Amino acid sequence: MTVHQYDEDGNQGEAVGWFDPEQADVAKEADPMTASRFASLRKRGEPARFIREALYRTPGGRWVHQETAHLGPKGTWVENENDVTPNLPGPARRHRFLGDEEATAWLSVHARPEDAERLLRDTAQEAGPVGRPEIGQPVQVRLGELLPAVDEWATSRGCSRAGALRQLVEIGLAHSTP
Repeated sequence: MTVHQYDEDGNQGEAVGWFDPEQADVAKEADPMTASRFASLRKRGEPARFIREALYRTPGGRWVHQETAHLGPKGTWVENENDVTPNLPGPARRHRFLGDEEATAWLSVHARPEDAERLLRDTAQEAGPVGRPEIGQPVQVRLGELLPAVDEWATSRGCSRAGALRQLVEIGLAHSTP
């Protein structure tokens, strides 16, 4: 499935990626909109969007929000997208990427508790350690007046102080004579 950007009015923009729903884990909304519930809300003047929603978690760890408008000519849900009323604005199915915070908020509001817990638990397990993996034993070195120059060198190359020191040692070793 192709994932697009959408503007504030809901108009489809450029494609920004894709995902395979068969490979992704899904949480469908716990209380989906039905035709009778939609009619009841509209009759009472309450806001109602005639769509169904789901949230996918891809194997790569991305969140994909799906909105599906499957409204037939008589105002009933249809399973076949070819039977969707043609005058609905936009495509019958929309996908967009969500960040972790948006996905967590959607899960807490729309998903069944067990689906939300499962997807969030899987996310926490994927997180793992943060930062560069440990390579060798740490070395403590006093740099004294060289420290500002090392920091400046690191900043100019967009790396950390430790990364700069590793690179500088490599450069020095490469240019040394045995």
